[in-house]
Amino acid sequence: MATKNNRRTQMTRLLLKTALIELMREKPFSQITIKDICEQADLNRTTFYLHYADQRALLLDIESEAQQKALEYLRNVKPAADAPAMIEAFLRYIQEHADLFRILFCDTGSEDFRGRFIQNTLESLLLNIPMSSPPDEEPYVLCFLMQGSVHMIMEWIRRDFDIDAKQLACLIYQACNRVAPPHGN
Repeated sequence: MATKNNRRTQMTRLLLKTALIELMREKPFSQITIKDICEQADLNRTTFYLHYADQRALLLDIESEAQQKALEYLRNVKPAADAPAMIEAFLRYIQEHADLFRILFCDTGSEDFRGRFIQNTLESLLLNIPMSSPPDEEPYVLCFLMQGSVHMIMEWIRRDFDIDAKQLACLIYQACNRVAPPHGN
């Protein structure tokens, strides 16, 4: 595998990532071959294999980069921002990268990505929402909140961002507050 971090390597990887994303707009990931990717990128198979073992490794690289950039973006949100403002900033990031997130969130083959994304990204957001559930119930409530939030975001993407990011952030925050029951109830 190519490990040099030079311009040519970066450009080749960008071409391969772009090719896969373009192909995923047209058909499910499971139907995309290395030959398809190479033809779309106008590269040969040998070049592909210098960078990736298979198309799954390429997809994992795309997903990892998307998640890393989302986390970096969240770190740059004002630390004093309240939870709805943090959720809104995150939603705006998704909206700014709509093509990528439409594929990564809504493609039927992306359950693994959604799971990792929930674990690493949404969890950090939702932990800023005050919960007053008993400690033994918190993991269940948090799991429900994360899954529900992901599906709200997926629906928002499918509906082509039909409501404002701030409005969806408020909906997610309010839903989270309704689900997290007061301690002792």
